[in-house]
Amino acid sequence: MKKIILLLIVLYLLFGFSFAQEDLTLFDAKSAGLGFTFVTLNSEGETYFFNPATLSLKKFSYLSFSIDSNNNQTVKISYFYPSTTFYALSVDFTFDPNTQQYTFKNIRGAISFPLTNYLYFGTSANYIEEQKLIKGNLGILLKVGNIKTGIVGEGITIEKLSDNEYKVTTLLKYSLGLNLSLFNDTTNLYLDVVDIEKFSNTKDLDLLRFGLEQNLGNILVIRLGSSGNITDIQNYTLGIGLNLNLLNLSLSTFLDREDSSNLKLKYKLTGTLRF
Repeated sequence: MKKIILLLIVLYLLFGFSFAQEDLTLFDAKSAGLGFTFVTLNSEGETYFFNPATLSLKKFSYLSFSIDSNNNQTVKISYFYPSTTFYALSVDFTFDPNTQQYTFKNIRGAISFPLTNYLYFGTSANYIEEQKLIKGNLGILLKVGNIKTGIVGEGITIEKLSDNEYKVTTLLKYSLGLNLSLFNDTTNLYLDVVDIEKFSNTKDLDLLRFGLEQNLGNILVIRLGSSGNITDIQNYTLGIGLNLNLLNLSLSTFLDREDSSNLKLKYKLTGTLRF
């Protein structure tokens, strides 16, 4: 009974928060290759922040790094530690070759824990130094056999206006996701609906994200996805993964609109080292 009451409270809180469109550089290569899906994805890097409940899918402790074509001087580093309670920490590491100086910024953290044997809850926070802003997310993940489903929302935003003044904001949107694993986990299908309330009102297909992952043997993984309307080829993403025992590498490529008229082909690379 206590777990049921706790779950109802969590769901009430979750539906009062939101998920908003984010910078594509905030997703790791595995997510990028799968159409930037995130709600039920066992990501390899910083994507965990969007639905922290997915940390419950981790089986090993490992360190990850991500770089992208936007800024090759910045490396996103994440540390994952699975146990009874799962947690992760990430930070952006930037090196300036002109000044020979390095900085650490945009610290992210998350924790996930079970509500039942099948249901996990997670919460995360991200400190964005340039904006003096803290963003928090909440997420729930349900695992039943080969099916995973989840709900995730962007939570409280705390903005520092001055030394003694802060602005706290909550929004009213949320996202849903589904993952279907087939053929002994060699094939995975992912479907996310970003901003489910807006989608139900407008039926905007750009709010849908789709991903397909196929394992070819024990080493090679092929990924295909769409970050919006699947009838628009500009939304499609491609990815490849290499599983080399303790070392995994994922590379993805996608089109990103830098302004109202220009599209640019970009890539993302994520590597993980398992302990």
